Amino acid sequence: MGRGETMVDGGERVTHRTTRELDQLLEQLPFRAAYRWSLNLDHQTMAVLLVWTLLRGERGGVLRCLEALGINLWELTKAVDGLLDQARRDPLAGEKRPDARHRSFQLWLDRYLVPWLNRAQEVAAVSEHHFLGVEHLLLAIVAEPPEPLAQVFEQHGVAYEELREALSASMASAAEEAELAEHRIARMLGPWGARWDRTPAVGVPRRFGTGILLLLVTMYAILFAVLELLGAPPWVFLSVAVFFTGVGMAQMLLFGGGYPRAASVWAGAILLPVELVAGLIYAAAAANVPPDDLCFSLSCVVPFSIPLGAGFGYLAGGLTAGAFVLLQRYEQYRKRRQASEDVEPTQPQRPTDQPGASEPDGRDETS
Repeated sequence: MGRGETMVDGGERVTHRTTRELDQLLEQLPFRAAYRWSLNLDHQTMAVLLVWTLLRGERGGVLRCLEALGINLWELTKAVDGLLDQARRDPLAGEKRPDARHRSFQLWLDRYLVPWLNRAQEVAAVSEHHFLGVEHLLLAIVAEPPEPLAQVFEQHGVAYEELREALSASMASAAEEAELAEHRIARMLGPWGARWDRTPAVGVPRRFGTGILLLLVTMYAILFAVLELLGAPPWVFLSVAVFFTGVGMAQMLLFGGGYPRAASVWAGAILLPVELVAGLIYAAAAANVPPDDLCFSLSCVVPFSIPLGAGFGYLAGGLTAGAFVLLQRYEQYRKRRQASEDVEPTQPQRPTDQPGASEPDGRDETS
């Protein structure tokens, strides 16, 4: 299923939100499974593990919807956790699973995960949604839960019809709120930025890991090395560092992080005049310049610094975003290369339906 297609008018943000929550759940799943090391995983236990991962994740739209139905999330989480403890106490647990450090671990999880994702896709098709989100996955599990999980759902009041209606209403309401937010942002930006800033653009991400931090340190090191080579004074170092940092922060924070171009222009138009005013005041105080001369200088500098700062902000934002684009391209290349290397050694470990055939015992054959 494709991403980015709207559910209703103004629902593109809701589509991105629900698909992002599903991506986060699938990213956490291997770590949750590795934490439950002795878990005897099968089709039923995978459903329990998915629900447990959802309940232990960030408080998104699905959890808020469950709370709105009067469901005690804490008690539900404890009950689902108890089901995982029962599976972990199985004497056969841990004998049929590969090493979590081995590359076949993800394939072992996918063997039981893909059927549930296929069911979620069927739920999305019935709902006429052109995307796959965490809501569809939960509805697929609640529609046909395994026996122990069905008892937990019944005890805590998790019913399919009520949950489906509540999730549909929640997504429709969120789409309307997103549409209103779009109109508010358009009014804030004004006519000058209502078109060009809505085109897709890459900016500084609101969440990043160690790789992004290393990239930022490298960028600052290159920038300061160039300034040192040019013999710039210390106040230039400070001004440039504040300017680039401010533009990057603006891309993350302004307009919800969705309009990095407009955020860069706004930040540059504000930061450059502020830095020039602060520099002129400091220089005037050091040189004992009369207040009248200082006011005249400010009146001449500030009007021209606003459009100049907007241009510099756009350039600084482009340089910053370009570095992140290169990092994203490298990460995609690295994942494709790793996936191509994983194909050959994992082919012999595919399960078979022939009677008497034994499943992989999970031992690392390369060790």
